[in-house]
Amino acid sequence: MVTAWILAIGRMLGLGSIAGIRPSLTLAVIGVVGYFDWGVETNAAFSWLNHWLAIATFVVLAILESTFDRIAKLDRLQDRLIMPYRLVIGGIAGASTIPFGWRGVVIGAAVGAGAAWFAQYTKHLSRPKSVPSPAVVSLISTAEELGAFLGSIFVLALPYFGYACAGLTGVVYWRVRTSRRTKYRKMHRAAARQAARAARQTAAPAPPEPSAAAEPAGASELAAAPEPSAAPELSEAAEPSLADGSSRKEGDTG
Repeated sequence: MVTAWILAIGRMLGLGSIAGIRPSLTLAVIGVVGYFDWGVETNAAFSWLNHWLAIATFVVLAILESTFDRIAKLDRLQDRLIMPYRLVIGGIAGASTIPFGWRGVVIGAAVGAGAAWFAQYTKHLSRPKSVPSPAVVSLISTAEELGAFLGSIFVLALPYFGYACAGLTGVVYWRVRTSRRTKYRKMHRAAARQAARAARQTAAPAPPEPSAAAEPAGASELAAAPEPSAAPELSEAAEPSLADGSSRKEGDTG
């Protein structure tokens, strides 16, 4: 009983995670495997998945999903718009092969829907927002389709592989979040250094500007020097008069 539940939970996680990436393709694979009775049977609640009409419908929907997912401007928009559809399909994928009655259906639907949401959210985070060429988006979409197709087959054949699918989704999520946090920390540090540099430049005193009315060199010395006094001129002017007076006295005595 315990081993059966371990295998069932592996299928819940694996098929739910794959349905979060390619929902219609996952149900198409489940329907084909059940239709040809290749070792996996769907429970009574989801036996309609084995009908050829349901298989054909999900194949057409898978083609439409793949077409829109290859367009660079619509891939991220599609992820948001069909989120409810991915959750519903993830619940169906997680519960369709669980053989424990309604209890297994309820648990499988809950686990499958949760795994689908986490896988879709991780896919949305890991997808680049801008690409150098539309061919990059096409290559990513093709890789996701191959992974979903082969992953669905492996999970149905080996339920333990479902744990690997869920673990891989967790590893991708952790790497994306870690790289983004590192990038934002570097950006914040660079912005802080730039702000500190600008603050230091603003706080530094500006050098004094030369005044337009500055006096030329030597002008202050000339201004500080004393002006020649008029006394020598007067003494020089008085000397002839004294000489004339002395000559007059000599003439009188003579």
